[in-house]
Amino acid sequence: MKHTSRPIVELKGFRDGLHLFINPEARIEDIIPRIEKRMEKLGDSLAGTGVSINFGGGSLGTKELSRLEQLLQETYGLEIRRLIDKTDAEPWPQENSQIASAPAIHKVAPQNGEYISSAEEEKTLFIRQTVRSGQVERFLEGNIIVLGDVNPGAEVIAARDIIVLGTLRGIAHAGALGNISSLIIALSLVPTQLRIARYISRPPSNQRPQGNKVEFARIRDNGAVVVEEFVDFNRLAHVGQRSSAVLSDSDLE
Repeated sequence: MKHTSRPIVELKGFRDGLHLFINPEARIEDIIPRIEKRMEKLGDSLAGTGVSINFGGGSLGTKELSRLEQLLQETYGLEIRRLIDKTDAEPWPQENSQIASAPAIHKVAPQNGEYISSAEEEKTLFIRQTVRSGQVERFLEGNIIVLGDVNPGAEVIAARDIIVLGTLRGIAHAGALGNISSLIIALSLVPTQLRIARYISRPPSNQRPQGNKVEFARIRDNGAVVVEEFVDFNRLAHVGQRSSAVLSDSDLE
């Protein structure tokens, strides 16, 4: 079935949560596979996040919407916040727009976490302690900076960049909403797993800390996650100010 230039589905982050935009001309038979492909690329790091479904006043009935809710809740662990139809004045996201801010979903006590915003409203969460085994720190509004270590068994998830001013031994997932230009930077980079957007890298079992070398992980043009020595420290002053490269519906073909 042919649709307009709009994608069938689009997942975006906003301050009030994630929004799933559905092309009002699409049929449920087309929508379900697209959602499954989109979520497959993002993995399970968004589980527990609130999502609003914007179906644009299309032809979806109660049964179809219930089917979507069940899929998002039971299969992907998302929490349905509201349904938005044509009576809600909410524009479809622009094709080349940046990922907007999504809500902070994390478990940092107030004395341990602090938010800052740049002039561009790019938000950063400072965690002023070591992230210990069993902790999951998730911040989908922007960047995370950890003033300490990320221990084995701990996980840090951010919509944009992750910077660890210590040793990263746990799991780090930058670009969790699909931003493939995100970076993971650490004073000592010996992670259990690195993930940027949909791309995953597991280091060799015999990997050892590189002494005084600051390293960072990024995605190469071929889709591989590579780790390199970090030498441009001026770049730290511009965390989150790069243009967003966001996975869209067309990337799922």
